[in-house]
Parts: sequence; C-alpha cells; structure tokens
Amino acid sequence: MKVEVTRTLKRVVKMRYEDGVLKICANYFLSERRLRQIIQENSEWINKQKSMLSAHSQSPAESLPPKNEATYQIPKPRRNDVKQDIAEGYATLIFGEVVQVSMGITSKTFMDGNVLFLSEKNYESSQVRLKAIQAYLKKLALTYVSDEVADFGSKTSLCPSKITFKDNGDFWVKCALASQRILCIDFRTVQLPKRLRTYVIAHGFAHFFYPIHDEEFWRYLSDIFPDYQHCAKELEKYRFLKEL
Repeated sequence: MKVEVTRTLKRVVKMRYEDGVLKICANYFLSERRLRQIIQENSEWINKQKSMLSAHSQSPAESLPPKNEATYQIPKPRRNDVKQDIAEGYATLIFGEVVQVSMGITSKTFMDGNVLFLSEKNYESSQVRLKAIQAYLKKLALTYVSDEVADFGSKTSLCPSKITFKDNGDFWVKCALASQRILCIDFRTVQLPKRLRTYVIAHGFAHFFYPIHDEEFWRYLSDIFPDYQHCAKELEKYRFLKEL
C-alpha cells in the first residue's frame, strides 16, 4: 500500500484512503515509529475503505462514494497538576518558568520557545525522560550558573577557585573545602528563579569564611545578601525538585 505523508503543526493525525493511496496529515514532531503504530491501530478502518472503493469500482453508480477521513487526536501532557507533570517528565522548570517537554524528530535535546524537545528514545518512559532532562539541566547550569557565580564574585571581590555541579542531595550548595574556595552547586539550581539562584550562590560564598551556620555566618550572609531570610523561605517551595 502506498502511503503519502504531509506534516502539520496541529496536534492531529488525519488519514484518508483515496485512489489506492493512504494519505496522511501528521503532526510535525510525531515520530515515524509512532506513525506506523497509528496506521496499524487503524488497519481495520483502512481495509474497510479499500473494500468500499473496490466495490464501488465494480458498481454502475455514476458518482464516487463520499470521502471518509479518520482523525487521531494526539494527547497533550496533563496540565491540571504541574508538579505531577514535572515528576513524570512531561514538563520541567528552567529559570523558574514551567517548560513543556515534548518528543522531537531529531536525536538531540534542544529548546524551542517554551518547549524542551527530547529524542524519541529519550521520551519513551518517565524514567528516561527525567534522566534526559537532568542531563540538559546540568549543561545549562554549567553555562549560566557559572556566569552568575562569576558576576556575584566580581561584585563582592571574591571568586571561588573551582565550581562543580552535582546532585547535592538535601543541599543546594556545598562548600566542604572552604579554605580552598571550592563550590559544589546542585545542578537543579538552574531551575530556580534568578533571585533564588543568587541566594544559593551567596550562601555558598558565606561558607568560604564560616563553615557552619552559626551567628557569624548569618551576619555575614546578611551583609552580602540582605534578603536572605525571605529567599530561604521561598526556596522551600522548590524542595520537591530534589525528590526527582
């Protein structure tokens, strides 16, 4: 059976059997594998269209039968629970904004507008999606949060000797080697709004001088980041990101 496919930005797949050809209009980002699955799922309808046209060709009727069309609506990610969407990899946070996660047609992970596109391979399950999203977040953190650390350091005349981005568990930032000024920032920091990212950086800088959260630590932090108490409370709203 000959198949002709045209692409559209609409989230639908439309099929029409005409003149021995299955004509399909499909969403631009729908993979070839998923398209084949949809054709298979609608094989009964396709065979019925073939039979109808074959019977009509042997009929003396003067007019062709009406053109029938099958429409398959591509499901959208659930939007009534953003946290659940994020937990399942259908959405994520980047710079404090919710970003939809969709399947692309290339092997690369990339942003286009407010959509993060994953390859078909990286989109097939929630566990795989989350892993791919985290890999992308680490790259973003390395680029953008590193620049923000440098910017904050220039304002305070203090710069770390080394910055790493890892999964810090319960902590957003660690400074285990304060004397050497080594910062270890959780890569998820790139998901926070800018004000909270700056707070995480300032918190790490304070540990260069005070390894524990004593009175002197908080006094110094208030000097370099006066709004630290409000930001510390706001940061708790993003604690759920640590559980992914």
